[in-house]
Amino acid sequence: MANPIKIGIVTYTNTASGIGVFGWEFWKYLGVDSILSINASIKGQEKWTDRQITSRRPPSKETIRYYLKKYSPDVVLFLETPFSTALFTEALETGTKTIGIPMHETISAGRLNPADLMICTCQEAWRKATHKNRKMLFLPIGLKLFKYRERTGHTFVCNIGYGGVNDRRQSVKVIKAFERLIDPKARLIMRCQHGFPVGCRSFDSRITFDEKDYPNPSDIYEEGDISILPIAYGGYERSILESMASGMPCLTMDADPMNQYQHNPDFLLKPSRVYKLTHQWVIDTYDNEVGEEDLNRKMQWLLKINTAKYSREARAQAVAQSWESEDIDYKATWMKAIRDLVECW
Repeated sequence: MANPIKIGIVTYTNTASGIGVFGWEFWKYLGVDSILSINASIKGQEKWTDRQITSRRPPSKETIRYYLKKYSPDVVLFLETPFSTALFTEALETGTKTIGIPMHETISAGRLNPADLMICTCQEAWRKATHKNRKMLFLPIGLKLFKYRERTGHTFVCNIGYGGVNDRRQSVKVIKAFERLIDPKARLIMRCQHGFPVGCRSFDSRITFDEKDYPNPSDIYEEGDISILPIAYGGYERSILESMASGMPCLTMDADPMNQYQHNPDFLLKPSRVYKLTHQWVIDTYDNEVGEEDLNRKMQWLLKINTAKYSREARAQAVAQSWESEDIDYKATWMKAIRDLVECW
């Protein structure tokens, strides 16, 4: 019998943030042995295990060194975050392997981190990556954090989240396309957790603007029936899977990584224009611009669909891409990659 591998993670220990949700899933499904918990001043921290060290953001080299020596993880797993940069040199000294999960834009721009194993989250990123240790591993979804409810209405929801940089959720286009709908019963909920992007406003009484934090991930998807996410570019874009896991059919862009989560072609929008974007920390990623006309046409169709039917299909898509999937054993796939890293390299 193979010796158990001690897996460590660097994460926020709360499920009110996207990174925290990923961290919770890794802890829950991969049998994580220890956690370096980064202080999230706004969201707070939770204690998930006794084998957990709390650190400020970003952690000092001394804190990382203390964590690695105290718990001696064989491998440390982390998403691309500002608090992971000092991890590599300290891990190298202790012989700890590192697994980095960079965002889609990072890979597209060729800014690859020096982790021992880099996991790409979609096919296009995997094809373009030049790192010799790249792996084709998806980020599955943990269904336990998202409550399924069969949707029967036609209220649209555009969850911007924290995606305000360059309005990458294309919320302004969503509003303009919706305003052109003549149906007086049409409804749209615009939801944002960190301030709406410039121009994201309307005097249309059918639109509700919701700007507040939600304590639980499932609360974000409690209201509404159909998710509208024409994402121009996306780091991990799990919001697509999250909405589908909650029972919302999701309209999104036919581009990586979005179309790796939404598999129904009827719910994919062809980009009207694709161009390279350089904006703040996003360097040379591909921006997939949605056409207002096409978006409006799809919205008209969505107002007429049997939402319950597509709600069940959306949930089935999410289940197939979940840690609980019976089609692909995602846990076994991840554990094999981790074991190969620790034992073979």
